Amino acid sequence: MKLRDLAYYRTGGRCQALYEPKSIQDLSSVIADLHKARSPYFVLGGGTNSLILDEDWPGAVIAFTQMRAIAVKGTQIICEAGADNSDIARSAQKAGLGGVAWMYRLPGQIGGTVRMNARCYGGEISQVASIVDAVLPDGTIRSYAASEGIFKGYKDTLFMSNGAVIARATLQLHPGDQASIDDQMRFCEEDRTRKGQFLYPTCGCVFKNDYSVGVPSGMLLDQAGAHDLKAEHVQINPLHANFVYNQGAGSRAILEMTFRMRDLVYETFGVWLEYEMEILGALPPDLKARVEEKKNPRLQMEKIEGLRKLFQKR
Repeated sequence: MKLRDLAYYRTGGRCQALYEPKSIQDLSSVIADLHKARSPYFVLGGGTNSLILDEDWPGAVIAFTQMRAIAVKGTQIICEAGADNSDIARSAQKAGLGGVAWMYRLPGQIGGTVRMNARCYGGEISQVASIVDAVLPDGTIRSYAASEGIFKGYKDTLFMSNGAVIARATLQLHPGDQASIDDQMRFCEEDRTRKGQFLYPTCGCVFKNDYSVGVPSGMLLDQAGAHDLKAEHVQINPLHANFVYNQGAGSRAILEMTFRMRDLVYETFGVWLEYEMEILGALPPDLKARVEEKKNPRLQMEKIEGLRKLFQKR
């Protein structure tokens, strides 16, 4: 099987081994064996926030296709890493629980949502995740409480640095107003549809928002003229410039488009965008150098101040 068959972005070559664990104990055994064998691996999850390279991967891949259980217990929802964000939001809606309606139609699985501390529509997973069960790189199972400081900030968690693989999350919710929950979920559906986010495969937002700049990356890209960038089988979403459509392209073509987007914003506003999209696989040396490239900010404040005012009016 090619990884593109599992990836939301529809890119990816073959891997040496594919593991689809059925439980946290199974996941622990897989990771322990890979650790002992010193075999490289990456976790695919829903593949919604990542670009998998088309070059064959000489290691293993762990996918949560068999770990999707969701259980409602009082005001808690306990979900395995592969549980779909929208399914969790629907489960909470059915139980009359508030706190996760913002996750409805957010592409991806809860494992990745927790790992990246996902945020949208005023919600953030750190607001509701109370316990996270994970498997350490040596196969040890460990439970983390949110009070241990696992959430460090926007797109920043302990799990992004310690190598632990999230297996299960407990979300602490609260009784909610049914009409408000329904309205918020309806808004999430309509807003994402209006922005064309489901028309073609994407990885979601390519670049992080830099809150010190005060202008979303999508707006910087739009105002810099990113929509004028053209490439075969690759298109920037005309309604949200931080989304890149895959219309039949390979991973290299998509990456090269993102380089052009990043350069354009830097040339126009002096803001160096950082990737939100994770790049999985073995990067060829030329692409690796471009992905890891860093440039010091040289903010053109007159232009940025104008965009801040425009953004605040929206």
